[in-house]
Amino acid sequence: MDNGKRKKWKIMVADDNRSVNDVVKETLSEYGFEVIQTFDGKETLAIFGEQKPDLTFLDYLMPEIDGLGVLEDIKKTDPQALIVFMTGQGSEDVAVKAMKAGATDYITKPVNVSDLVQMATKLIKEHEILLENIRLKERGDTFKDYLVTITETMGEAVVTIDKKGTIRFMNSMAAKLWGDLEDMRHKPVEVLIPDPSIDVLADIRHAFSNGMEYAEKEYAFRKADGSIFSGLLTASPLKSEKFSGGIVLVVRDLTDIEMMRRQIINAEKLASLGKVVEGVAHEIRNSLTSLGGFSRRLSKSVGPESKQKVYVDYIIEDVKRLESMIMDIEEYVNYTKIHRPNFTKTNIEEVIDEALIKTFGSGKFSAVAYEVSVPENLEEIEADHNYLVEAFWHLFVNACESMQGKGSIQINVSLHPHYLIVDVIDTGRGIPGDEIKDIFNPFYTSKVRGAGLGLSKVYMIIEEHEGFITVNSSVGKGTRMRVFLGRKLDAKEMLSKSAEA
Repeated sequence: MDNGKRKKWKIMVADDNRSVNDVVKETLSEYGFEVIQTFDGKETLAIFGEQKPDLTFLDYLMPEIDGLGVLEDIKKTDPQALIVFMTGQGSEDVAVKAMKAGATDYITKPVNVSDLVQMATKLIKEHEILLENIRLKERGDTFKDYLVTITETMGEAVVTIDKKGTIRFMNSMAAKLWGDLEDMRHKPVEVLIPDPSIDVLADIRHAFSNGMEYAEKEYAFRKADGSIFSGLLTASPLKSEKFSGGIVLVVRDLTDIEMMRRQIINAEKLASLGKVVEGVAHEIRNSLTSLGGFSRRLSKSVGPESKQKVYVDYIIEDVKRLESMIMDIEEYVNYTKIHRPNFTKTNIEEVIDEALIKTFGSGKFSAVAYEVSVPENLEEIEADHNYLVEAFWHLFVNACESMQGKGSIQINVSLHPHYLIVDVIDTGRGIPGDEIKDIFNPFYTSKVRGAGLGLSKVYMIIEEHEGFITVNSSVGKGTRMRVFLGRKLDAKEMLSKSAEA
């Protein structure tokens, strides 16, 4: 045996017959084994616990504790222990008991030393292979648990498909989007995408055939509830013989990014519109000045009972309304040009309180009830206090006017990993679904008076705070304006958050 290429195997010989014990030791030592001798049951148990031999030859008849008792005690502490039971001829029933108690094998006396060496070599090699397999399995199970933990804590949906494009696995994020794995398993991957003209599997294979290590493309996905969202799909092949042809899909929800894209486009449109409006408002103001002045002079020249007086008064009233609207427009244009937010540590609860005082302080909306819900120990955010007050004031006034001055407003504050969220929920008349997309556009209004610029200001202010607004409304039931404000953390705070996580 080449002892230089492996460790020296340790064998314990437990036999109270010293002659037999010495012969076995001498033979095994000649073949390169390290041999430990014991001569009674107690000694065998004690030395086994200290030395942890690779193999034990255990005699049945021993003083203090017999072989079966020793075998049972060893197996309690080390179920994987290799133990060969030694019995005299005609004691097959004892050998059967030993095997039932956990003996690896048995051998009868008188012992053939050649058989003993072969048995020792064979058993130890097989046992080492078994232990190595167990270690590999444990490592594999640990790695599997590690991968499962990663996929379950990812913010993206993870789906695996086989070579036929059939769903095999989904993580919890994917299950939230498309339903439980048990319901989705064995379904084609195309069920995730509503457009029947799109063959996502063909797209992925085309990318792989062109030598790309992964495929990446945006698709419109359909959730389990039927709603559609924009998502970025990244596909990579499973590099495993067992799962040959399989593909891992990672889907990132781009809803927030898509919202930001639209906001950028809208911001550019608003900037262009502002330039046009500024010029038009200036020209209209000049005409209104003349029209208002002449109509007032004309009003003084006609008698109070004259029919012309009524017409002139109508003209004057409309001129006032248009002048007020032009003032709103010019104020809005100036606001977009000269305002510069000053970001400081800001308490959102104080912002909401100040906006509520500004809304209800005059008593105009005294028939409207409101309730505010704010979490305890709410962190401050980087924001412009005054501009946020103005934004929420416009939201509160808009909510009150939608209820015609009677109803209730619920204001709820909550936290998202990247945003501070403020919900403004009213019980007003609601907004028709086809109009929701327009409510933040300048000059959109459902009111008789005003230029409809209040919500445009809100939109601009929230966008400057790295946030956005979503609207959920039911006609006749009310509206929820959900404001997302970016949570800006400095380096120290980010380290603190990481440590808490």
